[in-house]
Amino acid sequence: MQAIRTDFQPINRITTPLAGKPSFINSGIIKAVMKSGEKISVAQIDYQEFDEENFQYVISPYWDIVDGLPASVFQGIPGIDMDLRLKDYYRVNYVPTFIAERTPSESREDLWELLESVDLDYYDRFEWLLRTKMRAANDNLIVERRRIEETVEELVDGVISGLQYGDKLVANSIESMANSVAGLSDIMFNIVTRGIDVVTESGQVLVDATARSSMVTYMITQRIMSRRERTANHQAGIDQAKKEGKYVGRKPTPVDENVLCQVARELEDGIISVEYAMKRTKINSRSTFYRKVRGLKNTK
Repeated sequence: MQAIRTDFQPINRITTPLAGKPSFINSGIIKAVMKSGEKISVAQIDYQEFDEENFQYVISPYWDIVDGLPASVFQGIPGIDMDLRLKDYYRVNYVPTFIAERTPSESREDLWELLESVDLDYYDRFEWLLRTKMRAANDNLIVERRRIEETVEELVDGVISGLQYGDKLVANSIESMANSVAGLSDIMFNIVTRGIDVVTESGQVLVDATARSSMVTYMITQRIMSRRERTANHQAGIDQAKKEGKYVGRKPTPVDENVLCQVARELEDGIISVEYAMKRTKINSRSTFYRKVRGLKNTK
């Protein structure tokens, strides 16, 4: 892992950390979503409030993971210069670009409707983001709520999916975590890309930040190649079925065309988000939603 800078001098009041202890902190984890749907932890983001209505956002990249990610998976965090390689990036009394791009401003006409959609009865754009799966149109990043780190001493089904960066998993050995090569591959992928440490009962470290930094590239590459292979096999099966006259394709997703026309106009005018438009039309797939919208334009 490359060195992280500790000698950076703030250049203005926006990047100069506030002194003292915050009176309130809310934390999230920024994750990059792969095309296959897997989520890779790339940074922690904290919102901190201080006395006299001062606040700051702190973005702390997980460099042990980030350094091993290809550009196809992660292109950086909007609004911060990751070439500086800082441990923490501060935005003081200022809403960073990353937050502004994916949360509603106070001037939005449908603000309270958006707040109510996540059971929020006050305006807090960071809390709103933590309660949604909001994604900006120009990147693949989401934010999930971060909790206090914990240690898990038993590897049962589903436990990995609930673990976060910095959590510890106690295991007898790497081999003991799965009954098959495929199962171990899935578990290790999640351990590495989520930022989970693995130790034995005696305290021997099996996976930590140092190990992750050398494993990330391999795990991601393996996943991408596996996805390509599955896609190729699936397409080969479709082609064979077509030759045999057995392929009928997927049934189209039913949608109310009047509702679709309305949300398409509101989306184009920037009144609503893609996620909210999908919710209104009851379409779960982003690609399906855009295909339906393109279909509307083609019929005009």
